[in-house]
Amino acid sequence: MDRPDRAALLEKLWALGRTMSTQTVFLHQAIAQTIGLNATDTKCVDLILQSRDGALTAGQLSDMSGLTSGAITHLLDRLEKRNFIERRRDTADRRKVYVRVRLESIASVIPRYEAIGQAYLALAEQYDDEDLRLICDYLEKTSAMSQRELAKLTAAARTPRSKERN
Repeated sequence: MDRPDRAALLEKLWALGRTMSTQTVFLHQAIAQTIGLNATDTKCVDLILQSRDGALTAGQLSDMSGLTSGAITHLLDRLEKRNFIERRRDTADRRKVYVRVRLESIASVIPRYEAIGQAYLALAEQYDDEDLRLICDYLEKTSAMSQRELAKLTAAARTPRSKERN
């Protein structure tokens, strides 16, 4: 492939990635609104659900989401007030508080996510195993890159700026 063709292909990939990202945000917002939440709320709920034990501390959720500890506290207070999550103290270390999702509170939205998952699987069936490995590789690397960039952005935002000396 010559360089102009590659440049055009890379430009198309970038544009499609932006479009997909935007559509994904709006899709998640639309689903979240059906239960009176926003996309950030539901994605944090999803982070908790994906965790190894189905529970995270506020600090872990802050690290994973890039949200400040104050924003996470506000988010968790709001979710707890609406019975979407519950907080439980660690029995071994009473200083730790774990957040768990109350599964019955999200039952009405689960079918919407399952329908999207089924649509993605049906789309994936159009590709052979080699294509799927390539797609998975790209998505894994994209996800890792996004996590690194999020960590850089949140670290920069959380680092106090040094005062100028006169």
